[in-house]
Amino acid sequence: MRVPDAHGATNTAELGTALSTEIGRWVPHDGYHLIGLDPVSGTISFHVARHGYGTSARRVLNKEYWRTGSALPFPALFGGPTPVAVLGTAGDVPPCDVRLHEVMQAEGLGCEMRIALTVGGLACGGMVLLRERGGKPFSDTEITRAERLAAPLAVALRRFVADRPLRLLPYEGPPGVVVVGRDDTVKAASPGVQDWLYECLPAPGGRPTGPQGPPKLDHEALRSSVCNITATARRAPDGTAVTRMFTARGWALLHAQPLCSPETGDMVVTIQTATAEALLPTVAAWYGITSREREVVRHALEGLAAKNIARRLELSQHTVNDHLGAVYRKLGVSGREELLACLRHRATP
Repeated sequence: MRVPDAHGATNTAELGTALSTEIGRWVPHDGYHLIGLDPVSGTISFHVARHGYGTSARRVLNKEYWRTGSALPFPALFGGPTPVAVLGTAGDVPPCDVRLHEVMQAEGLGCEMRIALTVGGLACGGMVLLRERGGKPFSDTEITRAERLAAPLAVALRRFVADRPLRLLPYEGPPGVVVVGRDDTVKAASPGVQDWLYECLPAPGGRPTGPQGPPKLDHEALRSSVCNITATARRAPDGTAVTRMFTARGWALLHAQPLCSPETGDMVVTIQTATAEALLPTVAAWYGITSREREVVRHALEGLAAKNIARRLELSQHTVNDHLGAVYRKLGVSGREELLACLRHRATP
């Protein structure tokens, strides 16, 4: 099947609509969730939905989708024999998926299809298709079609990210800090977190204001934004997790870690503009930059001239320039000056 045409999409919401429309020609559905992953950490980088699960249900699913004890975890689909799995509310349900089954029933849904999206072994995202309760379940024929669609959908997703101008989020404010309790409630947040929510998840029509000034902190939106990374951190051996958030205006960085000790269950999440050092591994994955090209870029970010990079890496200067040229082409920049501007300096809003 051909790669879906998403070149006209200017943001992730439009991308989701384009992909859903293309999929709908082969696998009709009532709603969807499109998830983009940080290919380095495996955490959610962006998420858009239409007629999908509600906010409270999504908090549950953020944990269930990636839980290895689930019968249909996304990680198993990325490396398994098929990228597609289906769960319905009719018939027997595996004990490990009873909670998800209950969520689907409460949301009025009858069937869910998960499609894992990978390109060249890179887990870049997932598509969740939904059908309302009372409708036909996904058929074996539709599952086969979805399996054939998985690869072109992944290519379209990666192309969308790699075609965007490489920019750090142009926000000059201090990092936002959020304290999340064991039950996923927001226990505390720094004053600037509302601004970060707007920068990362801008509302249509611009920044919301009112006669009393800026609106109060939207705790529900905040909980939804940090739920996945806190759940990921709690599963990690060291209790921490990092995600590079892909936004319409540039890349941001989320970092989650225990507040004091793992026993309390409280997590602290920091939201800030991504640094070049933190962003480079993810950029390399999305844009197909090789490990050697990444090394060369890392030294270029330190301000080293090509001849000095060549000496440090024991390469010829000609080879270093070839690596830099390849990076410029992949990132769509004109040269070193623009590359450094993209990765080291904040763009003008």
